[in-house]
Amino acid sequence: MAGLSLRRNFAWTLVGNVVYAVCLWAQLALLTKLGGAEVVGRFSLGSAIASPVLMFAQLSLRPVLASDARGEFAFQDYLGLRVLLLPIALLVVVAIGWVAYTPAQALVISLFGMGRLVESMADIYFGFQQKQERMDLAAISLMLKGVIALGLFGGVFKATGSLELSLASMVAGWLLVLLTVDLPYTARLVRACPGQSLRPRFDRPALRRLFLLALPMGTVFLAIQLRMTIPRAMLERTHGEAELGIFSALSYLVIAGSTVTQALAQSALAGLGRDVAARDVPSLRHRVRQLILLGAGIGVAGVAVSAVAGGPLLKIIYTAEYAAHVPLLVLVMAGGAVLYVGSLLGAPATAMRAFKSQLWVHGSQVVVMIGSGLVLLPRLGMMGAAWMMLIGSAWVTVGTGWIVWRGLRRLEAAP
Repeated sequence: MAGLSLRRNFAWTLVGNVVYAVCLWAQLALLTKLGGAEVVGRFSLGSAIASPVLMFAQLSLRPVLASDARGEFAFQDYLGLRVLLLPIALLVVVAIGWVAYTPAQALVISLFGMGRLVESMADIYFGFQQKQERMDLAAISLMLKGVIALGLFGGVFKATGSLELSLASMVAGWLLVLLTVDLPYTARLVRACPGQSLRPRFDRPALRRLFLLALPMGTVFLAIQLRMTIPRAMLERTHGEAELGIFSALSYLVIAGSTVTQALAQSALAGLGRDVAARDVPSLRHRVRQLILLGAGIGVAGVAVSAVAGGPLLKIIYTAEYAAHVPLLVLVMAGGAVLYVGSLLGAPATAMRAFKSQLWVHGSQVVVMIGSGLVLLPRLGMMGAAWMMLIGSAWVTVGTGWIVWRGLRRLEAAP
C-alpha cells in the first residue's frame, strides 16, 4: 500500500481529528445540558486522573516509531513494549481511584482507564500507519470512535442518566473499532513490509533499549498531560466538582485549535525526520517557520472570537450558567494560543530525537504549575486554574523553542 502525499495526509489527519474532537466536544456539551456542572466535573475528573497514567505507559512510542527513519527497531518491538506496560498502567489507575476518591468517583476513573487502554492499543497501530504515510487509516478510525462516543454514550446517558453505563458502552464501542478496523488495516500494511510482524516480540535487550530511548519522551508526554490534569485535580480539591465542570467545559474549547495543530504536527513529523536524517537545514528551517506561524495564527483567531462573541457562543453551546464566564474563556484561549506554538515546536524537537532535553523542559513545567497553583487557586479559583495553564504553556513554548534553535545550530555545524 503506497503512502499518500503530505497534502493528502494532512487533509485526512485534519478531517479525522476535527470529527473526533467535535464529537467529544458535543459529548461534553450534552452532559452540560442533561447532567449539570457536577456531572461534567466528575466526567472531567475521571479523564484527568486516568489520562496521565495511560499516557505515560504509552511512552510516546507512536512518534518515536513514526520518526524511526533508520528502522532502529521493528514494529513487533514497539508492540511488545506497549502490551507489557498497558495492564500495569490500568492497575495503577484503578488503585488511585479507589484509594484517593469516593467509590462513585473511583468507578468513573476506572472506566476512563479502560477507555484510555483501548485508545493506547489503537495508538501504536496508528504509529505504524503514520510511518507508512497512511494517515487516512487512522483518520477513519478516529471518526468512527468519535461517532460512537457521541451517539452511543449520548444515547445511553439520555436514556438512563447513568454516567457509568454511558462510559462502559463507549469503551465497548471503541474496543469493537480496535478489533474490526485498526487491527485489519495495520495487518495489511505489516504484510507489505519485510521483517515486520503483528505478533508482539519480547526480546529483552531490544525492549530495554527501546524503553530507555522512549522513556524521556514518555515522561515528556506525561508532563504534557499533567498540564491539563494538575489544574483540574487541584481545582476539584479546593472548589469542588461544580467549578471543575465549568472550567473543564470552557477549557475543552482549546481542543478545537489543538485539533488543527495536532494534525499539522503529525503530518509534518515524517518529513521533519527525513530532513534531520539528511541534514537538510534549509528545508527544516522552512518547516519550523511554517509551523510557528500557523500555530500563532490559530491561537490569535481563537482569542479574538472568544473576546468578541464568547458570551453568545457559550450560551448556545452550553447554557447561560457557562455564558457568565467570558473573561475566563478569553484567558483559557490565550493559554491555548501559547500552547499551540509550543505543541508544534515539539514536532521538530522530536524529529531531532531531543527527548532528554524535552524531558527537562516539561518536567520543570510541572513544578512551575504546582507552585503557581498553590498561590493562585485559593484566591482566584477557576481564573487561577486558567493562569496556571497559561504559565505552564509559556514555559514549555520558550523551552521547546530553545531546543529547536539549538538543534538547528548543531545540524548547521555538523560536517
